[in-house]
Amino acid sequence: MKLVHIAALVGLSAAAALPAWAQVDRYDRPYDRPYDRPADDRPSYRPYDRPPADVYQGMRTDPVERHQGAVTFITGGVGRDEAEAFRAALPRYMLGMEFARANVPRGDFLANVDVSVTDTRGQPVLQTVSQGPFLLANLPAGQYTVRAASEGRVQTRTVTVSPGRSQHLAFTW
Repeated sequence: MKLVHIAALVGLSAAAALPAWAQVDRYDRPYDRPYDRPADDRPSYRPYDRPPADVYQGMRTDPVERHQGAVTFITGGVGRDEAEAFRAALPRYMLGMEFARANVPRGDFLANVDVSVTDTRGQPVLQTVSQGPFLLANLPAGQYTVRAASEGRVQTRTVTVSPGRSQHLAFTW
């Protein structure tokens, strides 16, 4: 019986000390703050800055291919590296679309463009919102009407997709 009382007493005292130990561990680690670290142990960049290019490249992920019916597509291209990757990927897709603002000295790219692609019967084949200035899609061969809307203005283009030939449409507002 004494053993049970001793175990209960030890358990209660340990339970009372746990919150204090958790706080010590959480807030008083010696290298929790960057300025507490020795100079040779600090990272080469501050945590709130963008990491160096080699570290950033390791963190990047390629755009995720999405599917709608028979259509496979990717969208994005924000930033110089992603824009170059999308331009390099264009030959692998049947249709490439690029969205930009016109009459701007450096040609600002646009994102959040509403895009719909319909076939000759008026049936929707692809409906999405671009997540960047590029949208690359693999469509079955045929003729399509592409409707792109940005900032309340709509542009419509007709395109013929044929096997082995990549088409590029540039929309500027």
